[in-house]
Amino acid sequence: WLSRTIGAQVMPTADHDQSSCSLLVYTEAGDHIDWHFDHNFYRGRHFTVLICLINQGADGGASTGTLLWRDLQGGEHEAPLGPGDLVVFEGARIRHKATPLGAGDLRVMLSMTFATDPRIAPGRELIRRVKDTAFYGIRALWD
Repeated sequence: WLSRTIGAQVMPTADHDQSSCSLLVYTEAGDHIDWHFDHNFYRGRHFTVLICLINQGADGGASTGTLLWRDLQGGEHEAPLGPGDLVVFEGARIRHKATPLGAGDLRVMLSMTFATDPRIAPGRELIRRVKDTAFYGIRALWD
């Protein structure tokens, strides 16, 4: 299904890549991820798949957090994701962010990565592992 949607054959990235499948849990007021691109260390194109699992606001409705992205002209767009919603994008080409959570809000996202060619050169693998230490700690160097 994902390959048909993208229009190119994709495969999961390696199990040892901490970003291949991550649970993003936002629990504290202000939790967010600022503007960024997803680094592509693979030989092929790299896609991010996000599935919203929980998006609860303190008032019982949706949280204040949302996914924003910028188009090539710099225009901002919003994806207010609710439970069960899925978004697919080429994170290395789309600048995006998760906006800050409000007090008492809870947002849980499943993040997965896929690539048209999931092979990675040894030097790029080392760089990927060093980058992952910022998110997952020093164990990312050998896990």
